[in-house]
Amino acid sequence: MKRLICCAMSLALVAAAAARPSRAADAPAPGKIRVLVTVGGHGYEEQPFDAMFKAMPNITFTKVELPKQAGLLKPGLEKDYDVIVMYDMVGAISPQQQEAFVDLLKKGIGVVSLHHNMGAHQGWDEFHRIIGGKFCTKDCTIDGKPYKTSTWDHDQDLNVTVADPKHPITRDLKDFAIHDETYKGYWVSPKVRVLLKTDHPKNSPEIAWVTSFGNSKVFYLMLGHDSQAWKNPNFTELLSRGMRWAATKGPAKGPGRGKAKGK
Repeated sequence: MKRLICCAMSLALVAAAAARPSRAADAPAPGKIRVLVTVGGHGYEEQPFDAMFKAMPNITFTKVELPKQAGLLKPGLEKDYDVIVMYDMVGAISPQQQEAFVDLLKKGIGVVSLHHNMGAHQGWDEFHRIIGGKFCTKDCTIDGKPYKTSTWDHDQDLNVTVADPKHPITRDLKDFAIHDETYKGYWVSPKVRVLLKTDHPKNSPEIAWVTSFGNSKVFYLMLGHDSQAWKNPNFTELLSRGMRWAATKGPAKGPGRGKAKGK
């Protein structure tokens, strides 16, 4: 009888475990996440920038400067960090470092690209396919289409609307206003999933999107020029959600799924 009872209890536990819903692949990562922040190639307000990350709960962050420390962006980094937040506007890294970064993304690590990072690596087309956009610092051609030099304006007030309320990053987020820098005339990949838009006349409409590259999720947010933007609670909420979403393993689900070259 005891043996029958034990067997019945074991079967019940197995059934309960099987019935328990598993965490969706696109759900935000739970618990503490490890963040590597890249800077370099563009000035910024260092003290309030660092303070913003220190104030975020359940993250640890390390800051590195590119291109000096670009050698860190290679396979194996995913063992030490869950997500890379790219706030650099570095001109270039070596071809070997580019290849190592692509290999890292094929293995899988989250990527959050912020603001002027869209203007980094002007001569490296694959980088702009990774993040899903390019701020053109001079006239250029992308996919056979000519683009004029992108423009910017400081100290602008933008109205931001939620374009995709179903994504984990923007779910239950309300439309908001923010004081920030505008960008206009940049390229946005047709493969991305747009999350936020603006109607500001000095800005292109799409200001936040998700995509993926290899086995890595990618979130781009155009906002974040300085402390005026960083102190806006909507910005820090988006950044926090974006980091947690990108930190989950595997490519993005649904629209916005990019593929690594050769995959």
